Amino acid sequence: MKILIIQVESADNLVTGEDVVIKNDIKYLQKSGIDFNYERIKIPRLQWSSIISILGGLTWSFSNYKKVKSIIHNYNPDLVHFHTIVPYLSYSVIKAVNNSNTPLVQTLHNGRWICLEGGFFRNDTYCDDCVGSFGWLGVKRGCGHGKIISFFLFFVNFVIRKFELLFQDVSRFIAVSNFVRDQHVNSGFPKDSIIVRNNGFDIATQVNIDESWLHRNGIVYAGRLSIAKGSKVLKYIIKNLNCKISIVGNGPELNPLKEFCDKHKFNHVIFFGKLDNIDTLNIIRKSAVSIVPSQCGDSYPTVALESLSVGTPIVASNLGGLTDIVNVSLGGILVDHHNNNSFLKGIKDLLVNREKAKKMGDHGMKYIKDNIDSDKQGRELMRIYNKVIKNYRLY
Repeated sequence: MKILIIQVESADNLVTGEDVVIKNDIKYLQKSGIDFNYERIKIPRLQWSSIISILGGLTWSFSNYKKVKSIIHNYNPDLVHFHTIVPYLSYSVIKAVNNSNTPLVQTLHNGRWICLEGGFFRNDTYCDDCVGSFGWLGVKRGCGHGKIISFFLFFVNFVIRKFELLFQDVSRFIAVSNFVRDQHVNSGFPKDSIIVRNNGFDIATQVNIDESWLHRNGIVYAGRLSIAKGSKVLKYIIKNLNCKISIVGNGPELNPLKEFCDKHKFNHVIFFGKLDNIDTLNIIRKSAVSIVPSQCGDSYPTVALESLSVGTPIVASNLGGLTDIVNVSLGGILVDHHNNNSFLKGIKDLLVNREKAKKMGDHGMKYIKDNIDSDKQGRELMRIYNKVIKNYRLY
């Protein structure tokens, strides 16, 4: 079996959650002795000098079409696996695979086929108004990219979904959570074309988990500091909760939060900045509660899984893939994402009731070990590959 994996590479070369997922999948393929090739297609930085070519590329990119055709010709894979396609690569890359008579699967990491913003986020809060439609409302609002770019994205999505070109050319979609699958099915994607396969990750063996819970202290937030990820909720919690608050990560709201804490002398808040995975997990495991206050439709937040993997229960928004994680793992509390007091109440409940918090943490650890281990999810990926290749050859 020969697998060709293709992903976009931003001009800024930033590491994304999708990159982490691909890295873990590749580790499994290497360990299993599978022949694979990983290609990254670089997308240009948005500049006025190239705005026309970029807008054209949103609908059809001749260069990317030729590039993908060439890669397939040289490598001759049994299957092509795309992760990100829109808005960066366009439908042209799908057609390149289809015209090469090769089966194609795409992982749905987000809602970009059905939400022009991509993350179900508008006006600083969750929005799924375009689910069930082709997204014209997003064009009128200029969601995510402004009205011009949004129109180009809408046009492509409308044509390939309305005339079912997308569903004919993609053999199977892999949704990272039930939430992602349901949003796509509700928007007209054939139910039998989507299979749920959660993102797997390597459970940290280098992190020492204290069984006694005696040394756990305070709460932790780890992730990108932005309004979409809940920085406003975090600000409210800082103001109203007098315990150790550890903040790991960076983002556009990092400096405003630091200035807020300095101004009000909130010395109980510690900013660690961006850390590697092991250092982040070590801070999470020393905390009694991990908060995930997302205000967008997070598909399957890795920080929630990492928190549970070290026995730290989560207090999370009742949005997106977080509902999947908490409901099946029993590893935390879901609260109304609109209600800051609900977050505060949930956190205080677990800080006071240590036995309850530890029980949730134990449930979370067991769930991660039994279900989210990268080897288990790797085997599921191979099962999908084999089935798609077999069915493609039959037809």
